[in-house]
Amino acid sequence: MAASGSGDDAVKATLRAYKERTEKADAMKLTPFLKCMEACGLKQYKQTTESSIWNLHADATKKCTIDQIVSKVIPDIAADAVGRKKGIKGRADLDDKDVVKTVDDIKAKFSAKAGQSAHQAVKTDKTTDRLTDASKYTGSHKERFDKDGKGKGLEGRVDKADTSGYVGNYKNAGTYDSKH
Repeated sequence: MAASGSGDDAVKATLRAYKERTEKADAMKLTPFLKCMEACGLKQYKQTTESSIWNLHADATKKCTIDQIVSKVIPDIAADAVGRKKGIKGRADLDDKDVVKTVDDIKAKFSAKAGQSAHQAVKTDKTTDRLTDASKYTGSHKERFDKDGKGKGLEGRVDKADTSGYVGNYKNAGTYDSKH
């Protein structure tokens, strides 16, 4: 089988980029792993992984550790693919040269994605840009945002009464004693 080394570190880095952000352990659920596979151009292996291979290695919470994925899941995916290609019922032997080559190819595709972000910025179209540009708002809506377009929160939504003057509509509070 393929020797582990620095190539496996790149594979692990890619898998860590795709694991759920809330996941504290070094483990993945099936859905993020399938998204990672698709992003790496390994869509042809998704069905097999989902239907049979993942459940062989997943724990009770249906997660596999990153190390398990690299050392067991990926070789099993390759063995299954080679077995199907050769017409073997079940999986091919893990020491088969075609399986080793397929494992190396899969790991190379994962490694090529290392260092890239799994979560890309959302692209907006012209209509969305226009509708979310607070500088173009009119009426009371423009008061809900500051000059940079950042929302003011409650301050922008609530009319606060100024009760600092002697009479309700007196606007020049604090100027009574000033000389002109």
